[in-house]
Amino acid sequence: MQIRRSMLQAVGCGLIVLLITSALAGNQRAVSTVFAVVVKRIETKSASLNQQLTLRTINDVTVAGMVVIPSGSIIVGHVVEFAVKGKGSQQSVLAIVIDKAVVEGEREVPLEAIIAAVAASQDGSLTSDPTYGMMHSNEPKMVAPGPSSSPRSGELSPSSKVESTATVGTARINGGMRKDLLLNDQSQGAIGFPGLSLSWRLDTPPAVTVFSSSKEIRLDAGTQVLLRMAPPQRVVERE
Repeated sequence: MQIRRSMLQAVGCGLIVLLITSALAGNQRAVSTVFAVVVKRIETKSASLNQQLTLRTINDVTVAGMVVIPSGSIIVGHVVEFAVKGKGSQQSVLAIVIDKAVVEGEREVPLEAIIAAVAASQDGSLTSDPTYGMMHSNEPKMVAPGPSSSPRSGELSPSSKVESTATVGTARINGGMRKDLLLNDQSQGAIGFPGLSLSWRLDTPPAVTVFSSSKEIRLDAGTQVLLRMAPPQRVVERE
């Protein structure tokens, strides 16, 4: 049984590498993409092994017509290697593995993905506005009063107000973010990061995205990210 499971995992990993390699070659068939923004700055100066990278998606990931990862979900990765130029290294290096998406705060979707492109956040753009993160983090706390509270004639109920406010607010933010988006489905590499290059290790799983630069590497909050991945499917309930 263990041998069979290992064989299945190897076949699955091989398929993932093939899909991602095809994506890098420009073939978008059977490859899912998602745009996201960095939630908290990550940089080589303060990096540590297994340090978490947190992204928030700004578009839905759909598989077979069903939304698997909704906009506003969290994507989690971690640092597997780092180096600072001048400290035994000729370049600054930051290597990242993407692990999973956290959907609706409680369900986990395992991911096999690469960061295909990044773009520096623009001053004044909604992608770097903390309101986006604040709205999503506070939204679950907006609980309407009990059934005893009834609205006046012509007025929305408290729950409807909450739903309306959240829906309109999220739509405005997402719309603004897509408007300010510097990346597209075909993007690859780094925009607005002089000297920064991206490469990928796909020979053995998991897939690794490697940032290299002659300067310090720093991905600020609001940095735009394009991820390419094998179509996500399995959802795991968090304990």
